[in-house]
Amino acid sequence: MQANREDLTLLLSSLKPTIVALQETNIGKNHNINFRNYSFYNCPGTENNGIHHGGSALIVDKATPHNLIALRTNLQAIAVRVTVFKTIVYLPPSEKWDIKDLEDLYRQLPTPALVLGDFNAHSQTWSCRDTNAQGRCIEDFMLKQNVCILNTGNPTYFHPGTGSLSAIDLS
Repeated sequence: MQANREDLTLLLSSLKPTIVALQETNIGKNHNINFRNYSFYNCPGTENNGIHHGGSALIVDKATPHNLIALRTNLQAIAVRVTVFKTIVYLPPSEKWDIKDLEDLYRQLPTPALVLGDFNAHSQTWSCRDTNAQGRCIEDFMLKQNVCILNTGNPTYFHPGTGSLSAIDLS
């Protein structure tokens, strides 16, 4: 994240978003990160030989009333409740999860909730060419919890090595 700090600062000052979800922050729990007029909430990734991997964060406009939701989960998840009384949760792509993890996390959230993530979950339901195990897990979770995908079917990821497009970032 430090490598992209200037770009992120420019984005915040020019677009003035209410909420920004970040993945692969690669920062530890003892890093104090500040952005003018924004609150920064971080769920650190794992550390291996002093190098941080993964991690997720939410950046919320301080003018928007909000509060952090304490979660009891092994997932690298961060949750914030905002003024519009919606809960927003972000999960990063490096997480290993199953349907029980998702159900446990979802039970902890006040409703309504918006769950965002780079799930690396492929499913024809959201316009991928194929369906993988993570995609089937998300499909099962959607059916059990009576929730829906907000994606439009447009690609959300461009693979630089192959040039292929997919819709693996889900809301």
